[in-house]
Amino acid sequence: MIVDASKIDFNEYIDVVGELEAQEIHSAGYWRDELHALADCDDITGEKLPWGSTHDTVRLRGSELSIWAGISGHRKSFVTGQIMLWLSRHSKVAIASLEMKPAQTLMRMLKQASGTVKPSHDYIDWFEDFADENILIYDQLDTVKSEKILGVVNYSAKVLGCKHIVIDSLQKCGIRNDIDAESEFINRLQFAAKNLNIHVHLVHHVRKPPNSDKYHRPSKFDVKGSSSLTDMCDNVFIVWKNIKREEEVYKREAGYGFDQEFLDKSCDQLILVEKQRHGEFEGAIRLYVHPSGQICSQEGRPMPFELKHEDST
Repeated sequence: MIVDASKIDFNEYIDVVGELEAQEIHSAGYWRDELHALADCDDITGEKLPWGSTHDTVRLRGSELSIWAGISGHRKSFVTGQIMLWLSRHSKVAIASLEMKPAQTLMRMLKQASGTVKPSHDYIDWFEDFADENILIYDQLDTVKSEKILGVVNYSAKVLGCKHIVIDSLQKCGIRNDIDAESEFINRLQFAAKNLNIHVHLVHHVRKPPNSDKYHRPSKFDVKGSSSLTDMCDNVFIVWKNIKREEEVYKREAGYGFDQEFLDKSCDQLILVEKQRHGEFEGAIRLYVHPSGQICSQEGRPMPFELKHEDST
């Protein structure tokens, strides 16, 4: 489903209560049942990422805000799009991709789902039927005021029933070089996540690498803005493309001399888990990129997505 921004007054859905002092206060006994549930739970909670190697280490929980940061061109949108595709099998998701037209966003996800560069028209129709039930796209390009984005988040959760919402990217949310406004926006996003019991995914950029080093691998300390941005988020993921390996693959395919040992030991893509507030794991997730654009656990082997329609048996 594509949500036509011109037909909805998102101001009606802006949750203006974002300050800590405005939140409800209860005595400790209010959380008795929740404490019992947590005590009895032996397993890591939350929804899984697409890659099997992460299922016991990284989860996406309700009431949390995650930031997905990286250098421009390092596949942040590819990664978050595939994660939303994976989650949409069980949860309704919304994507506010302010840098890409809805059809382009869906085409990228379509190729990832099919694991092919050129899906058949029958598969396109089948995918569109699935996406129309499970994936909401906010039809708006370029900069949108932060107040309106908050309205989109609340509308998507309250009216459309979305459990995961992607905002791509912070740079397009009407906040320009204003640290206080940025902190307030993050605070209100985090409040919305907790109040609505959803997971908000915020795509962001990192600072330019030192000395223009194209091989530089950033950390959470390279994320643009003040340190309060990563401090306030529940999870911080850095998306990094291995340009050195990309170059070696090109030389191999072109018949030039290449470093086979480096190719054997390296991978195409890393997701660096720099912070996970309610999980113990921090480290690198090693991944590969298939020609279809799918991000895979194994080189050259796209995973099946097993998408199902509501009326499927």
